[in-house]
Amino acid sequence: MFKAVLEDINILKESFSAISEIIDEGVLKFEKGGIGMISSDRAVIALVDFLILPTSFESYKCDKEMEIGLNIIRLLQFVKKAKPEDKLVITIDEEEDRVELTLDGLTTRTFALPIISVSSQEMQDINRFQFNNYIEISPSILKEGVENAALISDSVMIKLNKENLIIRAEGDSSYTQIKIDKDNPQLYSLNCKDEEVTAKYSVEYLTKMLKASKLTDKMKLELNKDYPLHLEYAITDKVKLGFILAPRIED
Repeated sequence: MFKAVLEDINILKESFSAISEIIDEGVLKFEKGGIGMISSDRAVIALVDFLILPTSFESYKCDKEMEIGLNIIRLLQFVKKAKPEDKLVITIDEEEDRVELTLDGLTTRTFALPIISVSSQEMQDINRFQFNNYIEISPSILKEGVENAALISDSVMIKLNKENLIIRAEGDSSYTQIKIDKDNPQLYSLNCKDEEVTAKYSVEYLTKMLKASKLTDKMKLELNKDYPLHLEYAITDKVKLGFILAPRIED
């Protein structure tokens, strides 16, 4: 049996707003340690790493571990129907092969999602990515840098050294750049073991990942030179939403 009651529905709404931009269906693992997902997009350019902890819920009961394939876009559509006074009740009907989402407020509305067969993917090992450098910043910094980059390019360069972060894009005869020094109040921590690291990433994919920027006021970026980027939002004892994004390598 699985049943969980969530009061802060925005946690799921903001998380899946970004996840649904990367993958349209995926396997959610329901277990005593929470509800999680590790899945890559069809092009294997980006990887989603999601976990919502039992402590996020008003009540949480999971008698056995289950892996459930769901349509992520449809799931988000249902969750978006929530009103401010609603609580979300999640149950799994194993006999009918469906997940039931009940919005319980002034009225009670139930949505049933069929459990689907999702093309199996080899389980991704997030820990295989090793990073020497990280920075914790306000999501608004990266969002502004990516939005500016989109005006002139489909890729954006992230440069990190011991003193600052630079987000830059270049066109044929133009460029845009944001520079944030380590004493900026929106830069919470900076740890750069290398002298300097530079890598380019897709503006399109970063824009999708930034759909979750309202989840928290702090994000963590981990990177190495010309290496995948790890972007993570986290709320202590509640939720972790991370993405791995392949770099743009140019000759």
